[in-house]
Amino acid sequence: MSGTLDQIKPSLEMRPAFSESAHYRTISRSAVIALLLSVVSLLAFFVSWMLVLPVVALVLGLTALSTIRRYPEEYTGAGAAVVAVGISTGTFLLAATWHAVDYATEVPEGYSRVSFSELQPDMKDPQSLIRNRDAILPKRAAELHGQPVFIKGYMHPGVATLGKVNHFILVPDMGTCCFGGQPKATDMIEVKIKADVSGVRYSTRTVKLAGKFVLAERSSEFGELHSVVYHLEADVAR
Repeated sequence: MSGTLDQIKPSLEMRPAFSESAHYRTISRSAVIALLLSVVSLLAFFVSWMLVLPVVALVLGLTALSTIRRYPEEYTGAGAAVVAVGISTGTFLLAATWHAVDYATEVPEGYSRVSFSELQPDMKDPQSLIRNRDAILPKRAAELHGQPVFIKGYMHPGVATLGKVNHFILVPDMGTCCFGGQPKATDMIEVKIKADVSGVRYSTRTVKLAGKFVLAERSSEFGELHSVVYHLEADVAR
C-alpha cells in the first residue's frame, strides 16, 4: 500500500495545476474597434462623407493583424480583424463606386451643376461683386439669373408641414438646416416646386433640385426669415 502511495505522489508532483508554459492572451483592442467601425461604416452607402469610416476600420484591422502575428503568444482576435478588413474593404469599394456613379448621373440633361459656394460674395475681390438694393452679391449670381441649374442642399425647418412640401427655403449645410435661425442672405434659396411636379417630403437629408434660378432685384421674406434674394422655380425635386 505504501508503495502504491509513493508511486502516486511523484506523478502528482509532475502535473502542476497550471502549466508554466501556458500564457493568457488578451484580445486586440484594435481588432475589436476595427470590427465595430466596419459595421458602422455601412452607413457610407447613404452618407458620402462617412467613407472615411471604412478606411479607418481597414487601417485598424491591418494594424491588429500585424500586431497579432508579431506577438501570437500575447494577443488574439485575428478572426475579428480579418472580418473587419473584409467588410471595410468591400464597403469602401462599393460605396465609393455608388456615390461616384450617382454624382456623375444626378444632373438632369439641360441643367448646369451649381453649388452654394458659387453664390457667396468674395469680399477680397471687389471686382467680382455686385449690389442689389439690399445685399452684396457675387457677379456669378447675376450670370445664373434665368438659367436652368441643378443644386443640392437641405430644407430649412421653417416649413408649414412635415409632409410633402412644394415651397420652402433651401440652405447649404446641416448646421443651418437643423438648428434653424436666420441664415445669411446668400445661404438661402426660396424654392417653389411647380404644380405639375410632386413635392418632396420634409427631412434632414439632402434635397436635389433642378429649375430656373432667379436673382431678385430686392429681398423678400419667407415666414420669419428675411433678406431672401435667391429663388428657384423647380422642375425636378428629389
